[in-house]
Amino acid sequence: IRYAGTRFNEFMFATGDCKKWMIVPRTSVLGWYSNGQRRILKSSVKGSPYFARWYRRKGVRHDPHLTLRDYRYSVNRKEQLYLGNNVGANRHQPQWSHGGADVYIRNKVVKLPDCTKMDGGGWKLVRHVPANTGRWHPAADQLRGTASYGGRGTKQSEHPWSIRYAGTR
Repeated sequence: IRYAGTRFNEFMFATGDCKKWMIVPRTSVLGWYSNGQRRILKSSVKGSPYFARWYRRKGVRHDPHLTLRDYRYSVNRKEQLYLGNNVGANRHQPQWSHGGADVYIRNKVVKLPDCTKMDGGGWKLVRHVPANTGRWHPAADQLRGTASYGGRGTKQSEHPWSIRYAGTR
């Protein structure tokens, strides 16, 4: 099944018996990194967000290496949940004793409260950074309102955005 073009913001990687699993933001998987710290929202080893070191290198066809904990720790404990390109080394195959290895996607929508009505209302949302990025606003305008990036979005947007508000009264 092709899922390119499908709107989603989370992956879940799981063994076939669902005993080993993790839910990660799409942004944690995509991009290029080598032993890079990537965010895991929750997993079979921890019920709250944490980071693990993974690999997704340009030109390395069996990447990404996605594991429950740091790759170097997980590889000998059979905690790998994804390897690509039909890699076949025995140490990379915990799925043999767990009913396979599965990949799921979903577009999780979190209903956030409307803050524009607080304290009598009149507020306008001008800048947003989503919770799953692990970073603060990319703007460097020191809140002068001159930065514009990411297009006009909403509180539900999956990417940071800002509109110009300098000169607004």
